[in-house]
Amino acid sequence: MYTINDVAHIFSVSPYTLRFYAKKDLFPNIIRDKQNTRLFSDKDLEYVEMVLALRHTGMSLPAIKKYITLCTLGDQTIKERLNIIQNELNNAEEKIQNSIKQRNILKDKLAYYKKAVDVGETNVTWSSQYKLKGSVSKSTNEKETLNHTS
Repeated sequence: MYTINDVAHIFSVSPYTLRFYAKKDLFPNIIRDKQNTRLFSDKDLEYVEMVLALRHTGMSLPAIKKYITLCTLGDQTIKERLNIIQNELNNAEEKIQNSIKQRNILKDKLAYYKKAVDVGETNVTWSSQYKLKGSVSKSTNEKETLNHTS
């Protein structure tokens, strides 16, 4: 059996977070000892892991509660749980793709600023549609020179 501090350490979350989730009945089987300390079994750790994973995807607490309730109802809810997990996986994949797009924008902008520093550019904007002096266009791979009229 594990105390809330043990579980917090295992999953790198605060005991407060675990207490909050426990009060929302997201860990259906935890018990309390004579000192009223919550005790988690190995099976409870599986619930903790799932709750944290679902929460990390952005799933709401009521939706997580519904999923946990379905888990406690047994095998007759497997298809419904499968659909929930598939939807959350799809959402997570979409978030990853969006994060990759945002990361690539930042990488492009970083490269742009590094090039601006290298060539002594002083008129740097956020828009990457304007090329720096002597930069290579990604779309045409031809050298373009930006003539500034300021």
